Amino acid sequence: MATPHEQLNEILKEAGVSKTVYALVMPETEAVIDRILGDAGTELRAQFHDAYREAWTQKQDAMHEEFFATWKKWNSPIVQADWNTFPYMYPTSGAGEGLREAINNYAVTSMSAGKKPRIHVFEGEYEGFGAYAKSAHVETVVHNRKQWRETLRDIGPGEQFYLSQPSAIDGNVWEDYDEFAQTLLQSQPTAQLMLDLTYVGCVAKPFKVKADYPNIPAIFFSLSKPAGAYYHRIGGMLARDEYPGLFGNKWFKNLMSLRIGTELMKNHDVYELPRKYRATQAAAITQTNEKLGLALRPSDVFLLATQKPGSKADDLERYLTRGSAGEALVRVCLTPTMAHMINAQVDPTVRARPHEGLQKPEGPQ
Repeated sequence: MATPHEQLNEILKEAGVSKTVYALVMPETEAVIDRILGDAGTELRAQFHDAYREAWTQKQDAMHEEFFATWKKWNSPIVQADWNTFPYMYPTSGAGEGLREAINNYAVTSMSAGKKPRIHVFEGEYEGFGAYAKSAHVETVVHNRKQWRETLRDIGPGEQFYLSQPSAIDGNVWEDYDEFAQTLLQSQPTAQLMLDLTYVGCVAKPFKVKADYPNIPAIFFSLSKPAGAYYHRIGGMLARDEYPGLFGNKWFKNLMSLRIGTELMKNHDVYELPRKYRATQAAAITQTNEKLGLALRPSDVFLLATQKPGSKADDLERYLTRGSAGEALVRVCLTPTMAHMINAQVDPTVRARPHEGLQKPEGPQ
């Protein structure tokens, strides 16, 4: 007999949407890869093969630098930072590798100093933060984002707060971000704000993110959602100080993924794809509302839609609701339906596979 969650997932499956956030592989994603892997005579393909040759010359050591330079230029309309203060650049497998190393490094450093490590997150944030902390035996404290001013007193000296902007909670730009970063710095100067920028590149409207507040020691990003490149594992971490656990990433990196990411960003600016597919997002929301009887509205992140829970929320709304009391929202991922609208040959059917008790993270990676 199906469990209640399995029954709710079946309803979502029939509607072509999901609770988990999936990347949208766009025609633009595949076009860039086709160019790189095109005819043997193309310039890009020749460059691609040359990148793997002559390792003894150590020319590969610097090949991630173009990727990071392109990322900084690509996000410059949004992300404000003095990148000279983040001299350490680590290519990573999505954002997850950098996040995991940052938490492990924090755990080891704290325990070596005789301190109990604790990280802090907002309720409904990317589940990977807490999962990586648990694996490193680090306590995770969950805060009500609506009441963040009152809960700052719970953050101790030297502890870390993990935050995504735009937010994985609801797929929207968090308007209190700047005030939060500044107030945290004033109230607990040694606490560290660990900033995840994975959803930059998923938002059509203009916005700004100041990423170099002095209490931000590291920044994480990924092209999984902005470029539909989840399984190409294209990401990075920038840090003020060295992270020894990522030392080897200078050599042991995926050159193909870095090339794909670089070309994607060179070909499409940070606003282009979310603006192009905003109409598809709207059409998918209309269809989903008709099928599920919801009143979803577009999130800032073009893959998502949200609504306030009804005063008498049904089981489906409760299942899809995330975030803190006072600002909780029903959140739905539109990717399966959007993909089918873009290419009718793509199957919009959401299938859940057993993961041996592990739930796939639902936020940015």
